Amino acid sequence: MTNAFAAWWWALPVLLLPIWWHREKHQRLRAELLATARFLPKAPPQQQRVWVWVERLLLLLRCLLLLGVIAWLADVALAWRGDTVLVTRGADPAWVEAQIKESGMQDVRRLELPEGDALAWLAAHEREWQAGARWLLLARGDAVPMAAEAPTLAHKLALRVQPLPVPSEKRERRIVLASDRADEWRALFKAFESAGQGRDRYLFDETPSDKTELIVWDKPEPPDARWRSPLWWATERSSLNKKAGARSTVLAVDSAALQDIDGARALYQRWQAMAQAPEPHAAPSMTLQAAAGATPALLPIDALHAWLAPLLALLFALERGLAHARRR
Repeated sequence: MTNAFAAWWWALPVLLLPIWWHREKHQRLRAELLATARFLPKAPPQQQRVWVWVERLLLLLRCLLLLGVIAWLADVALAWRGDTVLVTRGADPAWVEAQIKESGMQDVRRLELPEGDALAWLAAHEREWQAGARWLLLARGDAVPMAAEAPTLAHKLALRVQPLPVPSEKRERRIVLASDRADEWRALFKAFESAGQGRDRYLFDETPSDKTELIVWDKPEPPDARWRSPLWWATERSSLNKKAGARSTVLAVDSAALQDIDGARALYQRWQAMAQAPEPHAAPSMTLQAAAGATPALLPIDALHAWLAPLLALLFALERGLAHARRR
């Protein structure tokens, strides 16, 4: 280990302290009664220092407790895992079983990874695996984002990425048109359906509801104060302004988009950028060989602490209990 936590292993001589406390000095008097002893000068009895071990169980508990504390501070990491099949949450079980069968790793231990970047998790916990251990990572399409360069790992990794399903059902998007040019707005949204290749279906209501996604306000008078929507479009002849905080997001729209193709395209792209978060590019399936000379990362917390902490608590409770019973 090369990190600063490993310096705590130099504290192992502290284990000598409980050994020193548990040894006892006994005095053994050697006196022989002789008839002529009264004629001899008085001399102090001889003392002999001997080692006698008492309370051996208590001594063992204290040594183990000190050893556990040192191991905690030194952040000891034992490479105890072998070949492993790693599965991200949300992966299709049938696809997972097919990939495991194809790789010939049916008898290998499986491990479900937590949510987040799977490769980042592996890099952080790599030192838990033995040298030469193999990984088969079966990941959902969005669990392994594309990185600028391949990660440097000390173990061989076979990455298999499940393609994300293409949504087949149309999304219904509820819209309220408050305009005397409602037919023109409907034609514009009909063009939006074609631009979205039919993935979205726009439905128009007279008044907003909980499912309303957009209100197009194209009137000079102010809207009803009870109307609510996550997004409002306000044209140049509308009295609605961007300061209407109670109305969520207000987007100024040029009504010229009703006749201008370029304006309509720009409005559609702007709307989609606001409504949908950008999806990260998923990494493709690939095989990464173990990098020569790569060293697993050393972090102050690892899997060992998951069971070391309760073990230390148990040892401390037993040690205190035996020490109290000894005093009584």
